[in-house]
Amino acid sequence: MSQYIHAFDASNKRVKPVAVDVDGHLQVDVVSMTGGGDATAANQVTNHTKLDTLGTKLDTLDGSVNTIEGCVTASELAVVHGGLSELESAINSNKMDVNIVSDGASLATSANQTTNNNLTSKIRDSLYVDGDAISLTSEGQLVMGRDNSNNAHPLHITANGDLEVEIADFVKGQATMASSFPVVLSSNHSSIPVTHGAFTEIEGAINSNKMDVNIVSDGASLATSANQTAMNANLSNILLDTSATKPDMSQVSLASSSLITSGSNTSEIDMDGYNHLTIYGSSDVNFGSLCLVRRSASGGTDFLDGSNMISANDPTGGSNYHFGATFENVGARYIAFRNVDASSQTVTLFVERSR
Repeated sequence: MSQYIHAFDASNKRVKPVAVDVDGHLQVDVVSMTGGGDATAANQVTNHTKLDTLGTKLDTLDGSVNTIEGCVTASELAVVHGGLSELESAINSNKMDVNIVSDGASLATSANQTTNNNLTSKIRDSLYVDGDAISLTSEGQLVMGRDNSNNAHPLHITANGDLEVEIADFVKGQATMASSFPVVLSSNHSSIPVTHGAFTEIEGAINSNKMDVNIVSDGASLATSANQTAMNANLSNILLDTSATKPDMSQVSLASSSLITSGSNTSEIDMDGYNHLTIYGSSDVNFGSLCLVRRSASGGTDFLDGSNMISANDPTGGSNYHFGATFENVGARYIAFRNVDASSQTVTLFVERSR
């Protein structure tokens, strides 16, 4: 198989085949020729070489065309290629099966569809019809309303699930008070009973046209029972400290035939309001010795006076031995007496306190 070589006819503006003789020699019409441009043997050899190369290429092209013709069967071109064979196996019922290995376009996948199905199920489960049972874990949709400015607001409900309704516009029978709902009472109405737990308790607190009040929390620092008790105690102390109600002298018994061991103390005396004291009494020990003990607090540390009291014979001739001593400006709130004798004593002692 070969092709004709065509050339362009400049005069007629047409393409025509190049003329050759019966031997295939190219027919050339020399229109004009000047020196140096004549066909020479050398030029012809070059020309023949190029023509031979062109002929070889045309033969190769002819072989390729013959190969293509051999692949054509029933007007179809048979192409053998591994990728095309796999592509052919992916065609199923005039449709191509596609396996998406990498999703660069974020296409819908099975996992996303499963999530979407779950969300769709929740939306479906949150829609109810009349009579449906709703559990504590049921999910629902928030119901919104629109105000006069076309703004959305959720509908309000109480803690018990009751819808809160404000009647914004209706025929009113009387003037509306601030923050109140007007109620028109009929002209022939009787007393309207009102039932309310708080009102019932208030009714029970009314006693003889007066209301009993229990002050639970005193924010105004009112006088309370506890405060009055403390005040009464303070008043009592004031009365005790006032000379108009307290005598100038008071006698207190320290011991009555009590055994006081060596180094031990008698009972304690409170000297609050008094400055001076006189002690007298008896002991079963001749020349028994007692010493004054001063304390700044009840039961506190003992501070001993340096002056000892020594018992003497009974002037009436009795068997006991007697004490007697006076202490000026004691200067201590609490006093007692200590047995500083080497032996125990059975003593009976009295103290007179004075201002």
